[in-house]
Amino acid sequence: MIELVRYAMAVVAVIVLPLVIVFWTLFHLTAPFWRGRSLWQPYLLAFVVLSVTASISWTSRTHLVGADLGTAWWLILPGLVIYVAALWADRCVRRHLTFAIFAGVPELAGTKAPLLDIGPFAVVRHPRYALVLVATAGWALAANWSGAYLVSAICGAALVAVTWLEERDLRTRFGVAYDDYAARVPMLVPRPADVPRFFE
Repeated sequence: MIELVRYAMAVVAVIVLPLVIVFWTLFHLTAPFWRGRSLWQPYLLAFVVLSVTASISWTSRTHLVGADLGTAWWLILPGLVIYVAALWADRCVRRHLTFAIFAGVPELAGTKAPLLDIGPFAVVRHPRYALVLVATAGWALAANWSGAYLVSAICGAALVAVTWLEERDLRTRFGVAYDDYAARVPMLVPRPADVPRFFE
């Protein structure tokens, strides 16, 4: 049974992680183009692109999951702890986000939104992305399939690139205020002494 669960986790990893990266890459590359247009247009395009990406990943899942590296409880247990801890920490991030901000509406609509610099956002500039990196590492450890590790590593590197794209947009929208914020707060990796503030 545990082998089946691990395989299912690996399949989820190789399908969902590319979707996350494709969505946010498409989102940040095209956001300036969509400003002034109806919001349903970019989200419809995203739905189509994600559907195609999911279909390709699903039909290729046998190859994408790679090799089974075995059931190793010394990896499964820490992996699950890391994943659950990331989910728990994400609740602290979501407390500071409206649904519109979470879905990226201010970027697409060009509307003014506050610069978040409290709670988790006072510890790292992109706490959601940081937690995705942590959660995917835990998930891959628990699954312990080679494809899950590979896709997690590739998507982790891609997510850093997505973060740079978002930084570019934020600097355009907030100007000097964002430069000052970036000078005070790390992008993804917190200073150890600041970690307790993440949960405020």
